[in-house]
Amino acid sequence: MYTTPPPPSGRKVAVIGAGPAGLAVAELLAEMGHASTVFEYWPEPGGVLVYGIPNFKMRKQIVDDYIAHLEALGIEFRCNTYVGKDITVDEMLDGEYDAVFLGTGAGVGNELGIEGEDLEGVHRATDYLVRGNLLPHQLPEHLQEPLPQPTKVAVIGGGDTSMDCVRTAVRMGAETVTCVYRRTEAEMLGRGEERINAREEGVQFEMLTAPLRILGDENGKATGVECIRMRLGEPDDSGRRRPVPIEGSEFVIEADTIPIAIGYGADPVVPETTSGLSTSWGALIEIDDGGRTSRRGVFAGGDNVNGADLVVTALADGRVAAEAIAAYLDTLD
Repeated sequence: MYTTPPPPSGRKVAVIGAGPAGLAVAELLAEMGHASTVFEYWPEPGGVLVYGIPNFKMRKQIVDDYIAHLEALGIEFRCNTYVGKDITVDEMLDGEYDAVFLGTGAGVGNELGIEGEDLEGVHRATDYLVRGNLLPHQLPEHLQEPLPQPTKVAVIGGGDTSMDCVRTAVRMGAETVTCVYRRTEAEMLGRGEERINAREEGVQFEMLTAPLRILGDENGKATGVECIRMRLGEPDDSGRRRPVPIEGSEFVIEADTIPIAIGYGADPVVPETTSGLSTSWGALIEIDDGGRTSRRGVFAGGDNVNGADLVVTALADGRVAAEAIAAYLDTLD
């Protein structure tokens, strides 16, 4: 880490997203003498490090110390700002910024598309995790109300995020916590140690089980999940054996709290509001091997390019993009 930044270059870059990729870009540019403003939707910088990884898995003081280091380098943070709505990339480039880096991640939770998904007690994974692990002042106003005390929790999904949800439910004092997954443990994509930890904490697993609909009472509150047993058929496009329903095997898991953790997609708002920006399936931004997008002066990296991936992958993307941004700034008059 540099203690004294080099002389200012006079160039300024807008970094969209204060997660691992964006923070890496801002730090490296600062060490080269380029000014950065980091725009962040959440009230605090850190991205997935703060709003995706539960407190029981990572000490947040690590992030606080890192942000303090970046601020000492002269990096400015503007939180509570939704780029694409509050301000657009086009406006940034037409204004005070010479280049833009897009590091908005992949934080839009996928939906099941089944009956009852809008009932009270059903949550997207990120909303559930941040409300269950963070303080109200760290959250947008619409998420500041504390979660009700859970009794019976059924988490839909089998990856690392679902393990974060079940372990959060345990810490919130739920009487029973069940993970519902449509394949077997052999097909789960998350880390095995996460499932070991969950079982040690009392989490139950319903494998080869898929949700059919979410049940609710007359007050619109979730009361359970109607499920069906599955068997594994032929492999699908992912190479994993496709789950096939077993006719007549329906049953109900009682639950008043149902987090949905079945994967994430990229937020389409920035691509939709940025002229000349090419995307692929699922609003993922297309880049070359230097992080350059189809729009001159706009770079990208991390989960909004790769899909949901590792923190280290986002950091690596940020470092590559920072070098490309610096080279681009050198070409400007």
